[in-house]
Amino acid sequence: MAEARACFQTVTMEEEMGFQDICVEGDALTVIRKLISVVEDRSCIRNLIQEIKGRISKFRSLQFKYVPREANKAVHGLALEGQKYEGPRYWMEEVPRTVEGLVNHDRSYDDDER
Repeated sequence: MAEARACFQTVTMEEEMGFQDICVEGDALTVIRKLISVVEDRSCIRNLIQEIKGRISKFRSLQFKYVPREANKAVHGLALEGQKYEGPRYWMEEVPRTVEGLVNHDRSYDDDER
């Protein structure tokens, strides 16, 4: 449920900011599969899945991609950093220093996979 909610918030924010081409990456394979599938979802997160899919037409390109957790350390670091604040936080161009090393790790993991 938390992963689907995070995806919904991401898609909503991207839409509000006017982005047209986005790729949402996540390490919750079940959620990513449900978002890619053309089969109607009947799980407990179906409402969120339907809400997200309902926004696809608002974008020129909206992709969902599974990323293994070991290549997703920066997201975990950002989540931990965000817990320090009341209310949501969004980092657009720079990340907190505590997360910079994790971003570089994830980039190198991605480069190794190519």
